[in-house]
Amino acid sequence: MIGAAANVHAFVVRGKNEGMLLFPHKHSDGKFVVSATRFEIDYIRVDEAGIVPALERGLKLRMSNPQAGLSAASLVRPSAIYRPVLAS
Repeated sequence: MIGAAANVHAFVVRGKNEGMLLFPHKHSDGKFVVSATRFEIDYIRVDEAGIVPALERGLKLRMSNPQAGLSAASLVRPSAIYRPVLAS
């Protein structure tokens, strides 16, 4: 699990892993990937503090759960991700 981003999670919605939790996928460089598309050319690497603001801008987030056997990071749309609400 990760620090403040631990409040950011989603659920697998179909397939044999339906209902399993997903968390932001931390890459070997310690960064997380947000993107408007699934293409690597569009990836934006952010630190933990950049996850929620990126979701609020409509970017998708790569998510996984290696401890549950879901090590392949899926690109999840913001509307399917549970996250803290930013007060304005």
